[in-house]
Parts: sequence; C-alpha cells; structure tokens
Amino acid sequence: MRTKVLHVVRREYLQQIKTKGFWIATILIPALGLGFVFLQVLLSSTLIPEGKIGVVDLTGRLYEPLLLEQKSVSDTDGDAKPAGPEAKPDETAKRMPTKITFLSVPATSGTLAEVRKELNAKVQKKELKAYIVIPEDGLSSGKVEWRARSVKADMFLRESVGRALGRAATKERLRDQGVDPAVYEKARLNVKLDPREASEKETPEDAKNEGANLAISGILFMLIYMSIFVYGAQIMRGVLEEKSNRIVEVIVSSVRPTELMLGKIIGIGLVGLTQYAVWALFAFTLTLPGIVGFVGLANGSIPSIPVGTLVAFVVFFLLGYFVYAGLYAAFAAPFNSDQEAQQFVMIPGMMLIISAMTWIFAYNTPDGTFARVLSIFPFTSPLLMFMRISVQPPPAWEIALSIGLLLLTIWGVSWFAGRVYRVGILMYGKKPTFPEIIRWVREAD
Repeated sequence: MRTKVLHVVRREYLQQIKTKGFWIATILIPALGLGFVFLQVLLSSTLIPEGKIGVVDLTGRLYEPLLLEQKSVSDTDGDAKPAGPEAKPDETAKRMPTKITFLSVPATSGTLAEVRKELNAKVQKKELKAYIVIPEDGLSSGKVEWRARSVKADMFLRESVGRALGRAATKERLRDQGVDPAVYEKARLNVKLDPREASEKETPEDAKNEGANLAISGILFMLIYMSIFVYGAQIMRGVLEEKSNRIVEVIVSSVRPTELMLGKIIGIGLVGLTQYAVWALFAFTLTLPGIVGFVGLANGSIPSIPVGTLVAFVVFFLLGYFVYAGLYAAFAAPFNSDQEAQQFVMIPGMMLIISAMTWIFAYNTPDGTFARVLSIFPFTSPLLMFMRISVQPPPAWEIALSIGLLLLTIWGVSWFAGRVYRVGILMYGKKPTFPEIIRWVREAD
C-alpha cells in the first residue's frame, strides 16, 4: 500500500510542478504582491488633504485663528509648534501638512440661505472643494456645518479641517477664561506609548519592529487561508477531471480508491510547500530587503520573525490543509461536474470564510473566550490558533489541545472521505442525495 501511495504522490507532484501554470503563479503572485506594496506607498502621498475651503464664520472670531492653526500644525496632530516671530518662514512652510486654502466668505452679503446657495454653486462647479458654516454659538456648541459635493468623500480633508478648527476654538475659549493661548501650545504633549512585553527580558528591538512583525503575521495568516482554499479547490477539480475523463477507472484497476485519494492529497500538499519554499527564498534574498528599504520598515532592517511563528505557520498550514483537503475530495467524488458539487463544497468554504471573518477576535483579544473557543474548534483553529500564537502565545495546553483535536479531526475526515471516495469515484449518471452519501459511509467495505 505504501509503495502505491508514493507512486500516486509522485505522479500528482510532478504533474503539478511541470506545468507552466504552477511557475507562472509562483512568480506572478509575489510580483503582484510586491507591486501592491509599492502602489500603496506611492498612493499614500496622495492622501494629503488638499482643496479650497470656504469659511462662513458667524462668530467673527474663528477665521483668523483657523488660518494660524493651518500654518502651524503637523498632519499627525502631533508635536506642533506655533508659527510665531521666532519661527523662520521656511520652517513654517515645511511644517504645513496639508494643501488646504481657507477662504473667508462674509455672511453680511445676504441672508444665510443666499450665501449657502452661492457657495453650493461654487462647490458644484468645483471652484470650492467644500465650505463650512460656523454658527454664532459655535464656540460653545462645537457644531459646525460641512457642505461638499458628497458627504462620503474627502474624509481626510474633513478630519484635518475639524482638527484645526477644534484647536482654534479651544484657544479662543481659553482666551475667554483669561488664559494665554500660548500656554496651551506649551502644555500640549503628544504621548507615544512604548510597547514592551511584561517580562524580565527587555526587547526594545521587538518593540521597534512591532508593526513590521504584525504585518508579516497577517501575510502568513492570509497565506494559510488562501492556500487551503486554492489547493482544496485544486483537489476537487482534479477528482472531477479524472472522473469525467474516465481516467480514474484505469487508475483504480491497480490502486485502491482510498490510496488514490491519499496520494492526491499528499502530492498537492507537497506542491504547496514547494511554492512556499520558492517564495521564502525569493522574499529573503531579493524582495524583502528592497521592501524594507523602500517602505522604511523597522528602521531599514529586516524584522526578525519569531521561530515559534514560523513553526506554527507550517504546523497549522499542514493540519488545516489535511482537514479541508479530505472534505474537498469527499464532496467532489460523488458528482460529475463543478456545478453539482458546489452545494456540498460550500460547507468547508463557509467554515473557512467564518475563520477569516473572525480573525479580529484572535488579534484584538487573543485571550478572550470567543477567540479561545474558535482557536480550539478544529475547523477554525488552523487560522485562529496561528493568529493567537503570532500575537500573544496562548498556554501550551491550549496549543496541544488544538493540535490534538485537529489530528483527531483529520482521522475522522479521512475515514469519512475514504468511504465516500471509494464509492463516489466510480458513480456516474444521477446526482446522489445526501442520504445516499451517508449510506455509503455506513456500508462495510
């Protein structure tokens, strides 16, 4: 039996590796990912708020302070410095975070309704990006009207104007209380939390690389998710293709159906590992240093990925793959086309989607009850236990329990899939019903 399974594994592996599609995908996927990273970096420079904003100031006190704020604040609302006489003109220009131009609109030129009508026309003609109306009680209520072509667009612009207007109003309110606004500038402090683990071992470098390491964990999470989806669907298509071409009838004359299924699953799994090996080599020798230098991650150094995260990635990829590969093979065998198999294939597909949708629980509260349950439940644990390990390693007994339940599930799925596969692979014609499939499982060899 072992020799026959190895022959099937070799056949499936070489059949996939030798195709042009495999190598095109192996090269194209990281190339597209790299292009996406560079595109995001380039597009980030276009997110600077820009446009002409009309200001109808019914308080008569906020327009001038708003202009001063716009010239002196940083785009991150961080360590801002007032643009006073001691600031050089070129330094003030460098601190300008946005390309917003405020234009004063006198409200005395007509009723407020007439002013709005005139400004609405300018906005529609794109002479103004938007305009704001500060009511007479704006300093006390904090409510300011924002008018633009769309209330859903220009979110960054709206937030930037709101921050600058909030600072200007705060200074004016302090002035009303007899406090010099310069005190506000001197007292304002941007607090930056320095993340460290609660342990005796200091890991400042890990804190610096936190964003990069978390991004890599997210990429590995998506690789597990996409790989199970892609290679599971590949097993399904392979089973259906061999069945529709009647090739399987020739193969099972020398190999038992369960041996054929097992060899197919292992062979395609090795194809996935081969693809990951190529990507890893490509990333750490050519791509990753370039991305780090270009994006500026981790102060120009390649972030170190914890060994535990890499081990967890391999372990839970393999365990998750074998769980879902068996299901895909079992649900494909009884049918003759993709359309017929879709109703059953949706079952493992939906479980994968649920895992991907609930990753936020494992990321945000890795020790929460919901995240712990999902990371132990066999059909969601390959993804969510990996995410928990990469964010905050859970107790060893939880990891062991998750792996143990996955191994039991693989055994159960293999038993179920083997019984369905041995009958379904040779069934043609009428599409079987679910009770018929269950009867195949119950029947003895």
